[in-house]
Amino acid sequence: MDTAEHVTTLLTGMFRLPPDSVLPDVPLYRLKIDSLALEEFRLVLEDELRLDLEDAPLSSRSTVGQLLATVCEKAAVA
Repeated sequence: MDTAEHVTTLLTGMFRLPPDSVLPDVPLYRLKIDSLALEEFRLVLEDELRLDLEDAPLSSRSTVGQLLATVCEKAAVA
């Protein structure tokens, strides 16, 4: 499983989202992911993927695609 698939699986599982709702251009807030939920998800990602996402520029207005790009970029450097 590549990083993007892993993140998508975690996203759908943690927030009980149907997989077909997690599209690259959908803002996280449209998936009912607010800033607190995003911070919790960030901690899960850091633990699962062994990444440091502290400085990742993510907010609930970020899209799924931006989230995936940021995490994949960090994973490539790690």
